[in-house]
Amino acid sequence: MRAEPWLAHYPPGLPPKGRYPRIPLWGFVERAARRHGGKVALVDGEASLSYADLWDRVSAAAGWFRARGASPGDRVLLRMANTASAVIACYGALRARCVVVPSSPQIGDAELSAQIDDSGARITLGADETPGAGAVPPVSGLGPSADPKPPGPDLAVLQYTSGTTGRPKAAMMSHGNLVANALQNARWFGWDATVVNLAVLPICHTWGLCVCLNSTFAVGGTLLLVPRFDPEETLALAARHRATVLYGSATMFHRLLDVPRADLPALRHVKAGAMLTQGRLKERWDERYPKAPLQQGYGLTEASPESHNNPPHRFKPGTVGVPIQDTRCRIADADGRDVKEGAMGEVLLEGPQVTSGYWRRPAESPFVDGWLRTGDVGFMDAEGYLTIVDRLKDMLKFRGYTVSPNAVEERLLRHPAVREAVVVGRPDEREGEVPVAFVVRAGAATAEELVAHCRKGLAPYEVPREVVFVDTIPKNAVGKPLRRELRGRWGPPGAASGQGASGAPS
Repeated sequence: MRAEPWLAHYPPGLPPKGRYPRIPLWGFVERAARRHGGKVALVDGEASLSYADLWDRVSAAAGWFRARGASPGDRVLLRMANTASAVIACYGALRARCVVVPSSPQIGDAELSAQIDDSGARITLGADETPGAGAVPPVSGLGPSADPKPPGPDLAVLQYTSGTTGRPKAAMMSHGNLVANALQNARWFGWDATVVNLAVLPICHTWGLCVCLNSTFAVGGTLLLVPRFDPEETLALAARHRATVLYGSATMFHRLLDVPRADLPALRHVKAGAMLTQGRLKERWDERYPKAPLQQGYGLTEASPESHNNPPHRFKPGTVGVPIQDTRCRIADADGRDVKEGAMGEVLLEGPQVTSGYWRRPAESPFVDGWLRTGDVGFMDAEGYLTIVDRLKDMLKFRGYTVSPNAVEERLLRHPAVREAVVVGRPDEREGEVPVAFVVRAGAATAEELVAHCRKGLAPYEVPREVVFVDTIPKNAVGKPLRRELRGRWGPPGAASGQGASGAPS
């Protein structure tokens, strides 16, 4: 790796290049079982599993998948809540040499069906079902697979994302990608077997999969599973088990600050993500928990997902830090050429954690000259610290979830009283970007009716929190909605009568 300015600011003792074992992802669990067999691997409510027990159950789950017709390369879709069953199913499917397709238990039937069809999943497993003796989960499509040979024997996970074009697609993540990113994260913060990781991030998303499951098991630590985020219960769990690690969205940290301070003497590694701006969040958190200062970083699904972190010893406010081990970053113009130092452009990445591309979409390459195009606009200062300014794409980040405006608009347009609909994000310090729908009516309809209509066909986090009725939608010469104009045209108090009616966690 050539010399880069950010290398001078790496955590002490961390070399710019690392070595990564050539093992499958489930190898983390196997290795930990051999080294720390009697140690607690995970805690799920009142139950706990040692590494030896976890490995036995993962091996049994692999046999369970094989007995039901799963062959190497077959896709297995898992609706993964934060439970021990989901962890066992995930590593068991990988141990059976299948490709895991993580899916959220919150998504609607239409989106779930689209993921099954696109991935060619032959087996689906629900969130509360355990692959093992006595379990009879729904198993679908055990005929010949539509695409029995995935590209490359190393494929591990198909992670659905909106990519850089706004169209849902699956990033192909190899065992090598995911092993590398788990170790990149753990090494950056100096994790070891004493880590007790409080898993509030959904493990069905790439960030939770990396920094909760994979990184914890990579160092032989203990994972505390949180199936449902509740601020007081989460802090109580952290105090009871002396949690040392807590990663989450900015919204989660705001809610944790809304409840009384907990005694968390062991907490050390705390990181917020999924938001472009954090307001006073870090200042407020650091005042309350000075021994566990809030860190910020950057990543995206296509990078497994971590690419940047602030060095723990040298945090620079307003930035997402510097590229992590073995990762390089460039800022480029529309033609892929490097911009001047400090100038804005698209963030491009290179590293062992970067995807090979999108499943079944070879023409939709996210690369330019071998560098991953992130679709995010940012700039680097003279020391190599990255600041994210905006996104090229129109995707929204609400409470840490990615929301596709097109999907919400399509649902709204299915209502007979909607003529036109455009969804944009209203910046919010706590929530990130609140989905707001601007609607031109074709008939009588209230905001409450449209929110209810959306709730039936969308995931809770996709439902608009505000509905603003307008006479016209501003458009350019070719009829494309001018979203930038709409972002500043919030209705007066009362116009957002659908706010908060989505049924999503408050």
